[in-house]
Amino acid sequence: MKYIKVFLFLFISSHASSQIAGYMGKRAVLSYSNYFMVGLVGPGPNNAGYMDEASLSLNNVHCLNFEYVYKQRKVVCLSGQYLRTGVAYDRGGHDGFINGASYRDYPYPGGAKYGGNYSKPALLTSTNISLGVKSFKSGCIAPVGKYNKLEMILLFEKIMYDNTNFMKSVTSDPVDDTLFTLGTGEYNYVNVAIAYTIGREHIINDKIVIDYGIRFGLTPAMNIVSLTSDDSYSTIEMYYKRYSNSRIGRQQLFNFHVGIGFLAF
Repeated sequence: MKYIKVFLFLFISSHASSQIAGYMGKRAVLSYSNYFMVGLVGPGPNNAGYMDEASLSLNNVHCLNFEYVYKQRKVVCLSGQYLRTGVAYDRGGHDGFINGASYRDYPYPGGAKYGGNYSKPALLTSTNISLGVKSFKSGCIAPVGKYNKLEMILLFEKIMYDNTNFMKSVTSDPVDDTLFTLGTGEYNYVNVAIAYTIGREHIINDKIVIDYGIRFGLTPAMNIVSLTSDDSYSTIEMYYKRYSNSRIGRQQLFNFHVGIGFLAF
């Protein structure tokens, strides 16, 4: 009986903690955060150059977050996110051989080119759901201190473009620039991303939570499409799937992260 008591004491001691998880008895954090970075390739949602030109923009994603401390140094994180950006229109090349135009001057599926306003890009939005885990460094007690965060993101993308201002590639002289409708003007895609954040959290006045760090993200679809694509597409839907994935992939690569919230319960 004596040995059993000793064994139970050692077992309980090895699993016991001198302090309950959380901060002053509170484990849940509600917050708003944003991850952002200057987009050197761009474009943003409102202004753009041609696809083959750089368009300076600001990549930023709005996030509403719920976090719960389930161990002294572990936090599970659930986030809803919203991104609004753009995809530039392609003007094609300028080294033609028929009436000053080649097939590359008509870069869209079916030998079409865009004849509308190039300065206003196609609008790309993405509504995301993220699930992740924060692991706080040794010596820290969540939700205070340095942490690493690994998360999986499911992205529901929507592209909206001007589908009424396209022209067919023809060989007649003079060239017939009659406009026609290409596609539906709106397509939806699903994408995934994996992100890793290195950050730090502070609590002010035992209530306000400040969070900041740097974030790295990878979208596998961007790499797969880029490796397999030969710049030819059977439909405009496939065309925009490639360029939507590419734009989201660039946006996810590297960002600064800032957030503010409060201890809820």
